[in-house]
Amino acid sequence: MSWLSLLRKAVKVGGGQAAIARRIGYSPSAISMALGGNYNGSTDAIRVKVLEIYGEKAMNEKPVPEGYKRNAIGNLVPLDRIKEIDLTRDEFVLGVIKKAEEISARLAGFKAALAGDIQAFLELSSEKYGADMGGSRGNLTLTSFDGRYKVMRCVADRLEFNEQLQAAKELVDKCLREWTRDSDSKVRALIEQAFQTDKKGKINTKRILALRQLKIEDETWQQAMEAIGDAITITGSCTYYRVYERDEKGEYQQIPLDFSGV
Repeated sequence: MSWLSLLRKAVKVGGGQAAIARRIGYSPSAISMALGGNYNGSTDAIRVKVLEIYGEKAMNEKPVPEGYKRNAIGNLVPLDRIKEIDLTRDEFVLGVIKKAEEISARLAGFKAALAGDIQAFLELSSEKYGADMGGSRGNLTLTSFDGRYKVMRCVADRLEFNEQLQAAKELVDKCLREWTRDSDSKVRALIEQAFQTDKKGKINTKRILALRQLKIEDETWQQAMEAIGDAITITGSCTYYRVYERDEKGEYQQIPLDFSGV
């Protein structure tokens, strides 16, 4: 069975795209695009995660029989052999998870509906009133008549770096060897931190791009910054939605809705 077939089966029996997305660490929109064959960029990381969690062995695992519970290492344990506190804790955790998944699914549904409603409003405005309210690259702010509320749609590019980043790193190292030859090594540590990877082996794009903001008049450094610019690749875009309410001081406060993970 292919990884896409496993993913479809997981979505079908595992509580929908929102629940599966949360399990494998991706957004529901990413799962939807992967299933539809229009995911921006490589799906290798998703494939590996799906096979790891929903491989044939995991998906074909037999259901837990009546009177038993499966423990953390996969063994069946009779209920009368489990401590009452462990059963109570298990019941509590499962109850919380069920409610959290329901709320997450509702939030994902609201996000999808909001995206559709905004697009429908823009099309209506353009067709009926000839008003083009779309900002650059799809960014948009809609404000209520009394100015108390506003809804924002922000589109941001998803950036990654190609192999040319290594050339930039070598040029930066050359600069550091010169600059820190007779000085404190803290300068080197500060700049080298920008090239460190996280636990998943990914570069922090913000830290790398922050280097290009430094005003350093050095030919080698300028070459390094140019190499960083050449290494940037746009692999897709992310759309964020935010809603705000103006407080008694006249300042807009964001209504907390964490759409980024759904």
